[in-house]
Amino acid sequence: MVKKPLLGLIAGCLFAAHPGHAQTTSATQVPPSTPEAMVDAATPAAAAIDEPVLSFEDWVAEFETQFQPVGVAAGGRSFFSGQAAVKGGPLDANFGRQLAMAYEQAMFDMRADFVMQTYGRLQTEAVRSLYDDSSSNRDDFPEAELDSAAQAGGNRLTALLDKALTLVDKKLDSELIEQGVPAEDLQRISVEQKKTLYKDNLHKSITKRAVHSMQGLVPVQTRIFTQDGPNGKAVVVGVIAVRSEKTLQFARDISRKQPSLVTGTPRTLAELLPPDAEGYLDEIGLRFAYDEQGRPMLLAYGRTSVAVSPDWSASRAFQAKQNATQQAQALAESSIVEFMNTNIQAEQSDELGTVEEEQLARITHFDSGKKADVEDTRRQVSEAISIFTKSGKATAQGDLRGISVVKRWEQKDENGVMHVGSVVAWTYGQLDNANAMDAQGRKKAASAGGNTAGTVTDQSRASRRVNDSSDF
Repeated sequence: MVKKPLLGLIAGCLFAAHPGHAQTTSATQVPPSTPEAMVDAATPAAAAIDEPVLSFEDWVAEFETQFQPVGVAAGGRSFFSGQAAVKGGPLDANFGRQLAMAYEQAMFDMRADFVMQTYGRLQTEAVRSLYDDSSSNRDDFPEAELDSAAQAGGNRLTALLDKALTLVDKKLDSELIEQGVPAEDLQRISVEQKKTLYKDNLHKSITKRAVHSMQGLVPVQTRIFTQDGPNGKAVVVGVIAVRSEKTLQFARDISRKQPSLVTGTPRTLAELLPPDAEGYLDEIGLRFAYDEQGRPMLLAYGRTSVAVSPDWSASRAFQAKQNATQQAQALAESSIVEFMNTNIQAEQSDELGTVEEEQLARITHFDSGKKADVEDTRRQVSEAISIFTKSGKATAQGDLRGISVVKRWEQKDENGVMHVGSVVAWTYGQLDNANAMDAQGRKKAASAGGNTAGTVTDQSRASRRVNDSSDF
């Protein structure tokens, strides 16, 4: 990978087939004509091409022109897209962790949106409210009842205060009145009366719920964008994923630990992994590929970051890196298990409405039990109501047999943040090895009988394309 400022990575994932976007090897190279060739010829993430920043929408549109529209089932496969903003800046020592969580959020939203759109149910309710008081005495209020209530006794006064009084200087202790304290001893009390003269309101609630499982969703490519906005720059993780007959069948096969009839173009592990340490900064999440025998396999890139304090001992700093590497491994392994089968519960609620009202309020002040002053307030209310809530839960479980760690890495990015990661793979070769070891252990146990045993550099990265369309 060619070293350069990260800004040079921004256009690194532009396809060679797009007009004006050249391969690094030749500016006059003829664009490939087939989808398979287009993917194989995709410009590497590190290509040094000075092009305008791609937005997430441009990136997805570029992908659609060479494959098929996102969200549309065709040819036995469907592509999905998702994005999530990184909660934190590139100079944050926890930037690697935040990147990982943004990827997880994008994948969660893709799964939830698919389940909601395919299996969800929607319930809606609309309430219309219209009221217009055009009476000649529309502004009149009944007399405040404090005087008569005080004469009637403590219970009546207490009930009225509980219902309609606001204490201005002191809080009334109703027990004092019950015990015989004269109402005149109350210093300042305000009685508030309200009425609505006009209202024209509409309120609509929409609730969507879905519960279902999803298998075989795997990213085709991920990309890290730096996007400018009115509130500054935001780092966004974008994901394009696919679910096809092949990936779905493979998910079923590995969840049952059975051989798969799915086959594809053989590739070595060296072809699939980045060629140097810097390349691992571009990779995050799951990849679907084929091993050297053409059998399907999964590669999962887990990552996080390490914030080492200067006052730590060398052993503590070493342990912190070890812990982070283990966390990265767990994230990678979870991606593989979620590919096998993920149960999704999703709910979305929208509260929408318009409010237009005319309200009249009167506050009557009493001092030592006698009316002191009256204040009238007229208020026009015009509001737009918009409340959005979304929640969900994704659970997955599966065996780790067949999974092995193929690479552990650590690398500082251009802003000095230390990223650490683990790459794990699920392969039939590793499954065969694990089964053989387990069988050998059982055989030995049986034969043993009863024996015992500074300046921020913008973030823009894209993962490598390792697939052609026939893979899916």
